[in-house]
Parts: sequence; structure tokens; C-alpha cells
Amino acid sequence: MRDPMLGNDAVASSAGMKPRHSAAFLLIVVFILAFRMIAPAADNGTATAQSADAFLHSIYDRYTGPQDKAPPIDYANTRELQRYFEVSLADIIHADFIRAQKADDVPTLDGDPFIDAQDWEIKSFQIHVTPVDANHATASVKFTNAGTPKSLQVQLVRVAGDWKIHDIDYGGSEGTLRGMFKAAGSAH
Repeated sequence: MRDPMLGNDAVASSAGMKPRHSAAFLLIVVFILAFRMIAPAADNGTATAQSADAFLHSIYDRYTGPQDKAPPIDYANTRELQRYFEVSLADIIHADFIRAQKADDVPTLDGDPFIDAQDWEIKSFQIHVTPVDANHATASVKFTNAGTPKSLQVQLVRVAGDWKIHDIDYGGSEGTLRGMFKAAGSAH
């Protein structure tokens, strides 16, 4: 007898109608179920890297092309800072900006923290993310700004499911973003 739902032959049994499955069909089902169980476990490191990679591209891709394409960060807006930076770093940047504003002074961060410059002419970025664990990653960000090659190391942390920048190492004598505020006496 032909089963119209399964499109296969079925044979009658004393308990009722049951489809007759071939060994190949059962093997395929077992393979699919096994793959579904293994795939998420094998994907953990990749998913972390892709999420962190997507976060960094959301920042850096806006710097390619005309400079007015990437509006400056509003350092007075804590919520905007926390979109990019881990809370403690966002608070340091914000407090330093408010301090400088009250003193009619230049803030410690006198340029764009993502590219370590006030002006830019960048054609592309090379971003390589290395997962450390499920909630931490490091990234190498390389680019050429107005003819000068630049390489940054970005420390990332996942907070409530979202990637944030914990620190940026600008290389050489420039040190890190957190170090810059510490040297200026602005870190708390």
C-alpha cells in the first residue's frame, strides 16, 4: 500500500499501518541528528570571532572614504560611549571630557580613539580577531592613514552579549588608551 504523506510503501501489521524504511533512509536520519548535535559545539570559537569581527567592522568600516562619513563621538554622551567601550573605560573617557570642559582645557583624548588620529584618509582595514574565550577576544586592526601604516591591538570583552572595547594598544611609545588616561591622572 502507498502512503500518500511519506510517498513510500507501507505494509500492514497487526498494530496498524507502519511505513517500511530502508537502511539508507535511517542512516541519513542518524547522520543529520548527529551533525546537529556536533555542529554547535564545533562552532563556538568561530561564532565568537564572527561576532567580535562584526562589532569591529561596524566601527571601522565607516572610516573608509570621506572623513565626514564617520561623525565624531560625542564624549559628553555616556550612552554613546558605552555603545563602543566597556563601562569603566566609557566612564573614564566621559569624566575626563567633563573635567576638561569645566576647566576650559583640552581633554586627554584629543583625537579619534579608534584610529589614533584627528584626521584620516583611509582606504581599507585589515581586521583579524582571535578569540581568547567565550567572553574575551583580541583583534589586530591594520590600515594606512594618509600614507602612514598603523597597527592597533584591540582588547574586546563581551558584556551582556555585546562586544565592547576594553582597551586599545596603539603600539610603540604611544601605549594604550587606558594608559593614556592613567598617565594624565584621569583614570579612576
